[in-house]
Amino acid sequence: MRTDSLNGGRVRPLTPHAIGVLRGLARGPVPSVEINPGVYDRFICEDLAESFEAQMPEHYKGKTRNIKWVRITEAGRLKLETLK
Repeated sequence: MRTDSLNGGRVRPLTPHAIGVLRGLARGPVPSVEINPGVYDRFICEDLAESFEAQMPEHYKGKTRNIKWVRITEAGRLKLETLK
């Protein structure tokens, strides 16, 4: 886990929005396009979440193709426990 940000400063605490997204990931994987890109990058860099490719839900506009999904990692679950 990183302790400094990409621009060299200290990593700030997770915002209420990011905590809500992390709680949502604890309920199950979501398509990466549903997550704010900055939140997604932070989760990936801090190993709070991981991405994987899987097929789109069949009900989604009748199309079938692989898309990037995001799921919480064990480190993400531990982070949620410390935030309670």
